[in-house]
Amino acid sequence: MNYNINKGIGRTVEFKGLKAQYLFIFAGGLLGTLILVMILYMAGVNSYICLFLGAGGASLIIWQTFSLNRKYGEHGLMKIAANKRHPRYIICRKPVH
Repeated sequence: MNYNINKGIGRTVEFKGLKAQYLFIFAGGLLGTLILVMILYMAGVNSYICLFLGAGGASLIIWQTFSLNRKYGEHGLMKIAANKRHPRYIICRKPVH
């Protein structure tokens, strides 16, 4: 069997097509869904409701993450966040003499 360990220096981490920050969103969302289902189950909620919420939440997170990855690409979310931090226009109210 051959195992590819090194994909190259400077390349981003990729798993099943998900790149960079989308992996963290994917893993964090699934972990959050798992914790929510465990809390609901320990609180005494019906197990079928817990399974439905867990499966629905996990499928929603998977779908959203892959759609974000497809729509914005590898650095797209960082570019959008940086664009939101910049002012749209600069107002200077001091008179020019």
